[in-house]
Formats: sequence, structure tokens, C-alpha cells
Amino acid sequence: MTPQSDLSIFSRIVLDLYRAAQELPVDRFQDAALERLKTGLHFDAAIWGTGTMRPAGIDVHSLHRHRFPDDMMEAFLRVKEQDSAAHRVTQQPRMTIGFSAAEEFTREDQEGIRQFARDYSQHHCFVTTDVHPVTRFVHWISLFRSDPARRCQEHEIHFLSELAPHLMQSLAINRLVHLDRMLGDAARDCWSVAIADDRGVLYHADARFLELVLPEWPLAEHERLPPGLVRQLLAQEGPLTGRSCVLHCSLQQGLLFLKARARHDVDALSARELVVAQLLAAGMTHKQIAKQLDRSPETVRSQIKSIFEKLQINNVTLLPPLLALRQ
Repeated sequence: MTPQSDLSIFSRIVLDLYRAAQELPVDRFQDAALERLKTGLHFDAAIWGTGTMRPAGIDVHSLHRHRFPDDMMEAFLRVKEQDSAAHRVTQQPRMTIGFSAAEEFTREDQEGIRQFARDYSQHHCFVTTDVHPVTRFVHWISLFRSDPARRCQEHEIHFLSELAPHLMQSLAINRLVHLDRMLGDAARDCWSVAIADDRGVLYHADARFLELVLPEWPLAEHERLPPGLVRQLLAQEGPLTGRSCVLHCSLQQGLLFLKARARHDVDALSARELVVAQLLAAGMTHKQIAKQLDRSPETVRSQIKSIFEKLQINNVTLLPPLLALRQ
């Protein structure tokens, strides 16, 4: 392959990555990006993940597996502490390597990972990483080749090294586009957004999101959401209402897509009061609501009075914009 053809392929892949980031849903983007990468760099399987580097090895936060089945993943996790390449490639903020498993894993205590490479025909591997120098948070992509004769070439390592920032940036854009679509035009003015993993590591957060959340749930070490808040968000079926803000969470692809807004009077409505308020805003009378909900007119009238008092309004026409906050 000539340098000119390499550059042409590189340019087409970059353009396709950023186009796909805008167009594809979040659950399809990484597979599509890796398939596009194959047009310039051959591999048979891949792992695209995040984690934190510890003295004992990598503490994995999230993994996207591409043609990497469950049994192969389980086998790899059993021997990942023997992965000297992973340690080597995370010693610098950014690094890309290519190696032969038989030549990389030669120590006596690496028999497990050598056997893994033989069992699953993962004879050659590329790894590219981006490591935060303070938090040791790492974003990496590993590409595996099954053909023992197809060694990693220097020009291929350089190709992946140059393309890796675009792969990672296009993934970040895809997630933000997904978050923006999840938010919707009507709510964009009152909601602020963030993306975190299930360890609380923030991948993106609006300044307003932090202003809303930090007074009630201060960040843990290395700018992470506190573990207690993450547990609440994962266990919560609906919105999490705090003293001064309301948090919504959507879990997708192992990530928490979060939105936050200031708490309003409408958040004080009970579930039953919210249903009555929604029917009232839809134009139903208190007698029609009572019939639909199988309650007495007196009960519904009392609930409507409580709704108006909590919302500090005296006219049903003021209900819709307030109720929109609860959507």
C-alpha cells in the first residue's frame, strides 16, 4: 500500500466516523466504527473499553466487544493480570503498539495468557490507549488477528495511532448526540446533561449540571459521582428527587445518560395527584376524572384543591407548562 493510498483510506474512514457519529444510534456506533476501521487495518476481533490503571492491573469500567464471544472474554479476564502489553502501553498518556503474543508473553508466569492466545487464535494484537496522567483513567482499543503469519507492521501501527483520537472523539460525539436527542427540544432550556459510567466517572457534564448536583451530591475522588448516588440512580425506576434538584437516568451501553434540573413545586405532587393534574390539563372535569379513576367526585375535588395549593396556581390553564417539567 502506498502512502498516498494510505492517506486516502485514512481520510475516508475519518469522514465516515464523524458522519456515523451523527447518524447512528448509540448501540450501533462502535460496531459500525470498527467495521469501517477494517477497510484500512485488518483484524478479526476487538475490545473497546475504559478503565482505571491500578498497581495490580486495569480495573475495567466498560467494555464493548466486537466479534469477541462470552467464553473468549471470560478466558481473557482470567489471565488479564499477565498482560504485560497492557502495562507497557499505559506508561505514557498516548501510545499505540503492535505485537506477537508468542514474542510478548515469554515469561514463565505468563503461560496462562500464552495459552489463551493459542486457544483462541489471537496471535497478533494492536493496542492503542489514551491515559489521564492524574486519574489514570484509560480509554483503549485492542484489535486481535488470528492469522499467525500476519504480523503487525510499523505502518499499520502508525495508521492506528493517527486514527485512534478520531475513533475516541467520534464515540464521544455519538454519545452527546444521543443525549441531545433523548433530551428533546422542549426540555432543553430547563435540563442540563451529563454522561457517566457505572463507576461514576464523568465522561461529559454541562457546567450547569455540576452546579445543580454538587451542592447535594459532592463529587468523589478524581471527579467521580459519589458511589451512593450511582447506586440510587441504578436502582431508581423513575426520577431521583433531591432537596434542590431532580435527576433522570437512562442506562444504555453500560453508561448513565443523565439529565438534571432544579426542583420545582410540581415535583411535590404525589403519583395520584400527578395523574389527576394530567387529566385536568387534558380538559376533563372533576366528575369525568372521578369516573375514569373510579374515585368519588369529592375525593377528586379535594385532590384538585391540593394540586392548586402545591403549585400555587388558581387556573387550570397554568397546568400544562408545569406538568411538562415532569415528563
